[in-house]
Amino acid sequence: MENNNNSRIKLSSVLLIISACYLYMIACGIKNNFGIMLSSIVENTGLAFASVSFVLAVGQLCFGITQPIFGLVADKIGNKFTLIIGIICTAAGVALIPFCKSALSLMLVLGILLPGGIGAISFGMLMSTITPRLPESIRTTASGIVNASSGIGNTLLTPVISLSIAAGDLLLGMSVLTVLSIIMIPFTLIMFRNSGGQKETTVKEKADKTSTRELFKQASKNRDYIFITLSFFTCGFHMALITNHLPTQIAAYGYSQAEVSGAFSIYGVATVIGALISGMLCSKLRMKNVLGSLYLLRPISFILFFILPKSMLVICVYVFLLGFTGSSTVTPTSGICGKLFGPRGMSIFFSFAFLVHQIGSFLSAWLGGVCFEAMGNYSLIWIVDAVLSFSAAMLSYNVREKKIDAANIADANS
Repeated sequence: MENNNNSRIKLSSVLLIISACYLYMIACGIKNNFGIMLSSIVENTGLAFASVSFVLAVGQLCFGITQPIFGLVADKIGNKFTLIIGIICTAAGVALIPFCKSALSLMLVLGILLPGGIGAISFGMLMSTITPRLPESIRTTASGIVNASSGIGNTLLTPVISLSIAAGDLLLGMSVLTVLSIIMIPFTLIMFRNSGGQKETTVKEKADKTSTRELFKQASKNRDYIFITLSFFTCGFHMALITNHLPTQIAAYGYSQAEVSGAFSIYGVATVIGALISGMLCSKLRMKNVLGSLYLLRPISFILFFILPKSMLVICVYVFLLGFTGSSTVTPTSGICGKLFGPRGMSIFFSFAFLVHQIGSFLSAWLGGVCFEAMGNYSLIWIVDAVLSFSAAMLSYNVREKKIDAANIADANS
């Protein structure tokens, strides 16, 4: 009887992880492939390239802003409702893109509706949904697997989008994405039907429900949450510098576009590997040490790259290290949020940290271009990134992974 129960829990856990992976894979695959769609959207709308690029930039900010908003919605109404709303907005957003013929309509759809919908299907939202339903022994490993699915989504959807647009037009490409988005709904329902033998609402969670305001007060004063949030700003600064400017930097060394694309393809593979290893390490080591080491590896990688000759081998190794230490910081960051505030608080406070992450992304994407235009290279902005990464490492090493006792807060207020 006990073996049957264990088998049922294992099967339910697998279904939960697969479902969360599909949602995160499609959401990230769409968000990170806007560049693939860019030329087709410009042609379809008849707008200037700069105008469409500005819409995409607004979308990045909207993606960051909506995450804490949806975190609060989930706290009041529930994760299931929030995820379904996000999926509907995502599916509607990609479906409406081919019909946008003006700057206003494109801004409403591609700048607000679509990134807002994807913001609801965030990592924090997904992990706060499945974490209470998973055995504690596999939670951090599951976090790494879900995080790795973002890299898989990037890799798989790039050819899907390219081939479907080439085979038909933008309408066909967006129709394919619409179908893939709608399929997220049954996977969402699976996440809420399989509890993995865990109780839906524990006494602890009920106590947490009464202390949202107090948790916000605690978060604003909690040095450890402030440390990981400031570190996550650096992560956003670092990631946007890679995705927006690294290909241009490699091309500046005299390599062809094919060589640049080949080198940069390593980044996606390394992202998956880094996320998986980060998840496994977080299940065995203190998450603050994993996080600090990932941040510290970034400036070390930059220093070595800066002094070594810029051969293709050196570039490929550097790109691999950038990918390995890229989104792998998400797992320990969200895990520490979970330790500080519990699974429910994870969706709210990780989302706020991610908003700060997006502010860092916006700044490096902008300042990287300013630096290159003024100096003809990216050396200064990479030095700034290295200093910020080292600072993030020191902050992360000094985090104390102690949980806020919301139950006691609630008792004190009653």
